[in-house]
Amino acid sequence: MTSTLKTGLSSERVRGPPGFYISHLACPVCHELPWKPVACQSCETPFCSTCIHQWLANNPFKCPNRCRPYTERKCPPFIVKLLSQLQIACFYQSAGCNQIISYEGLDKHEIACGFQSQQCSGCQLQILKKDFDNHMSNCPSMQIRHTTSGYTTSFMAGGSRNIAFFEQKASVSVARPNEKFTFFSVAACAAWNDNLQLTITGHRNSIEINTHTEILLFGKPKPILLFWENLDKITLESSGGTAHPMSGGGNWTHVLVAQLTIGPFIDENTLSWNIT
Repeated sequence: MTSTLKTGLSSERVRGPPGFYISHLACPVCHELPWKPVACQSCETPFCSTCIHQWLANNPFKCPNRCRPYTERKCPPFIVKLLSQLQIACFYQSAGCNQIISYEGLDKHEIACGFQSQQCSGCQLQILKKDFDNHMSNCPSMQIRHTTSGYTTSFMAGGSRNIAFFEQKASVSVARPNEKFTFFSVAACAAWNDNLQLTITGHRNSIEINTHTEILLFGKPKPILLFWENLDKITLESSGGTAHPMSGGGNWTHVLVAQLTIGPFIDENTLSWNIT
């Protein structure tokens, strides 16, 4: 749990100046150091904003100190000043983070801290954020190779051999001059993001002949029917989108191609597959 979700900060994490008594500032609801505090206008007692809102849901218009009605105000400036003097140990110190951060900078640090864990959607292990990109490049569950194209395929060992998996750009082109093909259709989905933009372009003699853009969703292959004739190359480029909640926190532009139909049906060795 990061500071953005906390009701209060444990006193064990506080590194205050000598003679500083944290108990004098404790939130009356959670009895911890107030986080993102607000106060009662009548008694000026500071509360964690989350704590007091949860309290009011069960005790409408009533302050924990029995002031009625409870009217919220900003935390008194002298309390804000006291809190700003504190240094706080990172929530992820048990995972290896040794940073001591100012009260005001704690939220920003913990959101980005490299010692928080994320789940790999391939092997399902919890990986430290700072190691996540390297893990994704080397995870055995993410390294199955397509036997013909060489694309990295599938998310789990034993998955389909016929699913192409690429990031940002891929292409299919003829290997011999004067060869041409018809691009019938493709079925694809986003591997990590929602609202990922996929742009498909058909080429003939190095000239862009056709272009088409689709928006892809996470894990939901979308059939795209095109029927483009007399081409010698197609390119697929992905961009944008936002991380899907089930993607483990990754925000990558990988595309998973479930089906690709090209004709006339020529020898597969006359096609060249490339990833950039």
